[in-house]
Amino acid sequence: MIALELTTFIGRFHPLFVHLPIGFILLAILLEWWEGLTKKEKPSQLVSIAWLIGGFAAFVAALCGWYLGETGLYEEQNLFWHRWIGIALVPITFLGWWIKRKPRKFPRSLHMGFNLALILLLAIEGHKGGNLTHGEGYLMEFAPAPVQNLFSSKKDSSAVRSFNNPDSVAVYSQLIAPILDVKCVACHNNEIKRGNLNLSHPDSLQLGGDGEAILVAGSAADSELFRRITLPQTSIKFMPPTNNVLTYDEIKTIAWWIDQGASFEKNVAEIDVPEDMKPLLLRRFGLDTRPRPWYEKVQIEPLDSTQIVKLEDQGFTVKGLGGENPLLDVSYSGHDLTAEKIKALIPARQHITWLTLTDTNIEDDWLENLSNFTNLTRLELDKTEVSDEGLRHLKGLPHLEALNLYGSEVSDASLPILKQLPELKRVYLSETKVTLEKAEALNKEGGHLSVVIASFSK
Repeated sequence: MIALELTTFIGRFHPLFVHLPIGFILLAILLEWWEGLTKKEKPSQLVSIAWLIGGFAAFVAALCGWYLGETGLYEEQNLFWHRWIGIALVPITFLGWWIKRKPRKFPRSLHMGFNLALILLLAIEGHKGGNLTHGEGYLMEFAPAPVQNLFSSKKDSSAVRSFNNPDSVAVYSQLIAPILDVKCVACHNNEIKRGNLNLSHPDSLQLGGDGEAILVAGSAADSELFRRITLPQTSIKFMPPTNNVLTYDEIKTIAWWIDQGASFEKNVAEIDVPEDMKPLLLRRFGLDTRPRPWYEKVQIEPLDSTQIVKLEDQGFTVKGLGGENPLLDVSYSGHDLTAEKIKALIPARQHITWLTLTDTNIEDDWLENLSNFTNLTRLELDKTEVSDEGLRHLKGLPHLEALNLYGSEVSDASLPILKQLPELKRVYLSETKVTLEKAEALNKEGGHLSVVIASFSK
């Protein structure tokens, strides 16, 4: 611990010494160029002395810089080139001193090339150091737009991907891992493991660092990962110890993930989304987690256009739901419907979500063809001769949400069948044989189903 404190103390002197080699080397080069312009017969010893002092200063700056880098306060991927260019400058500067001691032994082209190479190295080294201290965009932050476009990095670490469907978005791999990749993995990966911690993979993340777990599934407050990213930035244990700190949204997203069990497999739709997280997910990721009807959740390829043409040839009207939704709104009007026409719907059974057969001559037996329409969410059978027998064929519809039986022949015997439909939320039974008392009793049960009959509504 004492050794660590001593090296950290020495490392803090790096900013103090880092400008000395720059100053002395540039001074030596400028003196040499001045002598060349004034055509002095005997080169001044001040040039070689400046190079010598610059070499010692570069050594001290590199030593302090090495210790400062070992504190873990800088991202390794940004530190690497700054560190090794700085170390390389030490022998190169001493080589410059050796050359400049007896300048006439070497051609003028060598002196000029060596000087220009040193200036270039110093510029690169200084730029790398500035990026470490002030961030990647510091130098070009207030540059004119053309200059920014020419030199600024194209990578935007704050950019996030936008999603549409929470059912298919994996919380860890698509929301959490990208945050860790940008903010943490530079110092905690397969090659570099600060604190013996690797955050680049779920398995290594669960192992934690220095033999201790950093995740307590179900409790962000008790998780070391969350504690480190929420410490005061003045704390030596605050992470990440760079200018690229986590934003409020990123911290809240990680806390939500941990509080919901820190699963590495579940998607957004499979875990609870508190009310205060819904605006964040919508704003940051374009994820609308409000309850949605089934037809908005389905993800299938669009129906082949030839199948749509066949349905239209049978007299059906086929419409899309709009946008990129592949499901269809299909309707039929008239009293020339046949069992063969109903069977023609079967090839499109996965794509039909709204089916309107209002005021048609549909028969009970024909409804058997609709029993496998797994994405059917709304069915209009109003003003038809459909009875209780016909409804028995609909028991296999897993996602039917709305059913219109207004003016049909169904009776109280259909109510138990309707209760078995798992997603049915609303059924219209006005002007049927269903009694108001039975409908009212079903509504009072307090289930998911709402019955609308006559002037009564739930």
